[in-house]
Amino acid sequence: MEKKKYLVLGMICASVMFGGNKTNVMAAGNENIAYNRPVTVSSVEGAGLEGSKLVDADGNTRWSSQYQDNQYVIVDLGQSKSISKVRIDWEAAYASQYQIQISNDNSSWTTVYENYNANGSDAVIDFNPVNARYVKIYCIKRATSYGFSIYEFEIYENSSSQNTSTNNGTANVSKAKESKEKVINFLYQQKGKKTVIGIHNREPNSQPSKQTNQAYNITGQYAGLWSGDFLFSQDDVNNRWNMIYECERQWNQGSIVQLMLHVTPPTKGHVGSWDGDVCSHLSDQQWNDLITDGGYLNGQWKKRLDDYAVYFQYLKDKGIPVLFRPFHEMNQGMFWWAGRTGDRGSAELFRLTRYYLEHEKGLDNIIWVWDMQDLSYDWSAYNPGNNNWDIFAVDIYNNDRFTSYKYNLAKQIANGKLFAVGECDKIPTANELRNQPEWSFVMSWAELTFSYNSNQEIQNLYWADNVLIRSELPSFK
Repeated sequence: MEKKKYLVLGMICASVMFGGNKTNVMAAGNENIAYNRPVTVSSVEGAGLEGSKLVDADGNTRWSSQYQDNQYVIVDLGQSKSISKVRIDWEAAYASQYQIQISNDNSSWTTVYENYNANGSDAVIDFNPVNARYVKIYCIKRATSYGFSIYEFEIYENSSSQNTSTNNGTANVSKAKESKEKVINFLYQQKGKKTVIGIHNREPNSQPSKQTNQAYNITGQYAGLWSGDFLFSQDDVNNRWNMIYECERQWNQGSIVQLMLHVTPPTKGHVGSWDGDVCSHLSDQQWNDLITDGGYLNGQWKKRLDDYAVYFQYLKDKGIPVLFRPFHEMNQGMFWWAGRTGDRGSAELFRLTRYYLEHEKGLDNIIWVWDMQDLSYDWSAYNPGNNNWDIFAVDIYNNDRFTSYKYNLAKQIANGKLFAVGECDKIPTANELRNQPEWSFVMSWAELTFSYNSNQEIQNLYWADNVLIRSELPSFK
């Protein structure tokens, strides 16, 4: 039985494929404007499973991807049209997490619908009317060990029917940018008065608040800043969504949240090792290829950013702003991204990363953190430009700890903007913070918090009257 190109407004038609025991519920709407339009896909499992099968109005044919997460299909409508409904007829190998994105240039994408607990079947999805030429299904996570497989993808122009989704997802009405401004404004208001206390949560991502909870068990209070990391081991990469969901939970509980990258270089995949990958060195030729638009490694890094952008987009759609330290300790030459001064050095990688995530991916929920370490004081040589970061952070590990020289140099470089202690092993005392009151936050490093400080010292700082814990922060929503 052939599916019709046109649907009857206000009706739902069912056609049963007896040969495959598959029942299709067809969406109410007008003309399916995706019919026989050009389709681009990220991959194809094999012959006969091409992207064109998605839009042929034949319920017996299908597109199927390779057996990998993070795949996509893009339909080109030929010109910008006002759309408000799509239908996805999933095969058994469906996406348990996916997004519907739209674009007018096939480059900058906006999410109009998301579902992170999908159950496959026949999904009819309504959203607020948008103008778009390109419509993408971004398949994030597989529900099976196979690839992603879809019988039909149908797109409908805006009609007067009321928008209600039948698939329990969420239309994209993001307030993340507004909340981002609230966080930044609050930190400026507290400048010179009180400092937010934070703690980083090192691996495993299967326990993304391990150190936060350990500090709570000692102090009876939660830190005001929660921090997580994308990381690089197979287990931690597999648990990135677990870490992101914890980031969401911490925000909803009242914390300011931060994400970091201890990740492999673009010469490798997502999974790697500390020595030889995170701690490695690119040749000058490789580095030039990385920071030059159109270079192979430049393209590989942008593909990596595409993957990270899925997580940031999820948080944006939930209204969550995130402090982001993409390249911490940029003067620490042991890392593949660090140790290169000058305009074409580490600073350029920071700039192109920010530009890509903000302008190409449309992520306006990121609070950008530029980070250095106190192993040297040539910090300005790595500055990507004060207009490219929101907070300047210094990691303090030298034995002289919280000297006035470091504080005054950070203040000078910040030049009126926010600056903070990005990491430390030995935490400052309340008196040290009274003498250096403009640190916006102080974040202790994961397990070092407990090996370099006594329980009493941790308690004293968390309970100090010039330190802000989570319960003392306002709502940023």
